[in-house]
Amino acid sequence: MSATAAAVARFLEETGRLKALLSAPGDDLGSIVLTGVSCDVGAGPNDIAWRRTPIASAADATAGLLIYAGPALQDEPPAGHVVAVCAAPRLAMAEVLDRFFSGLGVDRDPVYAEPELAETVALNHSWVRNAIVGPRVSIAQHVVIGCSGMGYERDAEGRLVYFPQLGGVVLEADVDVAAHATIQRGALGDTIVRRGAKIGPHVNVGHNVEVGEDVLLTGHAQLGGSCRIGDRVTIWQAAAIANGVTVGEGAVIGMCSCVREDVGPGEVWAGNPARRLR
Repeated sequence: MSATAAAVARFLEETGRLKALLSAPGDDLGSIVLTGVSCDVGAGPNDIAWRRTPIASAADATAGLLIYAGPALQDEPPAGHVVAVCAAPRLAMAEVLDRFFSGLGVDRDPVYAEPELAETVALNHSWVRNAIVGPRVSIAQHVVIGCSGMGYERDAEGRLVYFPQLGGVVLEADVDVAAHATIQRGALGDTIVRRGAKIGPHVNVGHNVEVGEDVLLTGHAQLGGSCRIGDRVTIWQAAAIANGVTVGEGAVIGMCSCVREDVGPGEVWAGNPARRLR
């Protein structure tokens, strides 16, 4: 699938999302072909990406087309790159993906470092797609890995618009996933579970989460989208970590806690809302 920057810009203008369009002098937007989708960090010249927060300068653009929120910028992006300033960049990105890149959301077969694990997954009635699975990984009964996450954005009328889930899941070596756990695929990038992490029964790992090395997630823990869990963190039963929150290395989160703000390394938090104990 592909689209030109000119076609995407016209679509954004037709839908009323586009506030300003920045490109280098002399660039032909019809010749800038977009073939991939990425988050704004690490995007390449043939990618379309979005960014919710302002950027310092259009000169920082690396995507072929960056959908951006914030004030109009005075400078120009590099040649071959376009910045589309939109009032609601995530909603605009969702509409663009649905219009031009809808086929990218098709489920992909998993890649196993140890192919014999596929038989165990089938015997355990588990579902694994869109995933790269490292060596010595265990996947118990009725596990779901690589399903789409809860990606939605509200339009001006308050209706929910689906944000396509196009990323994957990476399970590094020595990860254990207990029965009935769910690990959602990333929206654009990957959901990553680092080496030695242990995922308990009925745990839910949201899209674009990064779980550090040797993390212990006990039963029914809930990790909201894009949160970051540092190495050797312990999260006890039924605790919930809000979207985008970072839990620092070696921290401990008490049972049934609701964590709504970042937790520092080595800290112990508990309660609803959670507070630092020590």
